[in-house]
Amino acid sequence: MAQAGTFSLSLILSLSLVACGGGGDSVAPTSVLPTITLPIPASSYAVGSAELAGYTVLQQARALCNFGVLIQDSRLDAASRNHALYLNSISLVSGKSELTHYEEIITDPFYTGYAPWDRTNFTALGTDYGTQVAEILVGTWWNYDLNDPRLVIPTMEQRGTESMRSLLNTVYHLAGAMYDGADVGFGTDLQTVATGATTRHEEFRFGSLNGFQTIRIPLGAGKVATYPCQGSSNIPTEFVPASEIPNPLPSMSTVGPPIYLKVDAGQDLIVTYNSVVSQNGVSVPTTVLTASDPYLDRNEAFVVPTVALSPYTTYQVTLTGTINNVPFSRSFAMSTGL
Repeated sequence: MAQAGTFSLSLILSLSLVACGGGGDSVAPTSVLPTITLPIPASSYAVGSAELAGYTVLQQARALCNFGVLIQDSRLDAASRNHALYLNSISLVSGKSELTHYEEIITDPFYTGYAPWDRTNFTALGTDYGTQVAEILVGTWWNYDLNDPRLVIPTMEQRGTESMRSLLNTVYHLAGAMYDGADVGFGTDLQTVATGATTRHEEFRFGSLNGFQTIRIPLGAGKVATYPCQGSSNIPTEFVPASEIPNPLPSMSTVGPPIYLKVDAGQDLIVTYNSVVSQNGVSVPTTVLTASDPYLDRNEAFVVPTVALSPYTTYQVTLTGTINNVPFSRSFAMSTGL
């Protein structure tokens, strides 16, 4: 629980990811990907909304790091919004802050389907969207006193920005955010109830559904994309693995920001353990997560500093490995915030 007058986003995360396979040719990789210059598509999200803020943060990250920009899909918007309403509804009824990808209480007025793809197909107006969707969720709950002089209630824009930034500073949720489906939808809900004359309890849910109905975004045979990447800034200095469900690093309490690597589905990505994160020539210890992790596919991997990084510092990252047994190397600079 956050303290009165503060707002915490890294309380608990929950992930469900469904992806399908693809193909790729074994060719010599390029060390630098061409810059993706596609503009970020306009959306219908309201100015100042959490949805627009989250959409902007995600699109900027994907465009900068060559994962490709996404197209707003109103069916995914509706499915995300319905699930946010459901989660807050059952939380307020039970008195427990619930965060799950699955809807089991069919009598709840906001129930629209058990799994993310069920809820997406419910909003697709007769068109089967299929199971190719990746859902990422974050939930916050907050008790506060209106008379507390320290009280600062965040705007919806601030909530959306920080929610998406927190999701990008994870392992499995980051992989979901960089899913190769070209469609995206956002949904949020905020419910505040009085717990006393001046005290309040708040439940906020933020969700994004990534999927594809028509196209997928290819990186290209032998090409690897990373997040963070060259030019990434204001990257958080640390990540608490226990804040993510499932916990990607249960033996560690606090680590640095995870670095995600991905090639197209159907290719084999192997990252070597001599990949380096350094500052002024001093290396930071790291660990590598690969397809041996049950929640990662063979075309993706993570390099994770095993200690928190320093704030407002530029780090040099050198990543090495193979794509379909062909060596690759990627180097870039990223800078941290708080």
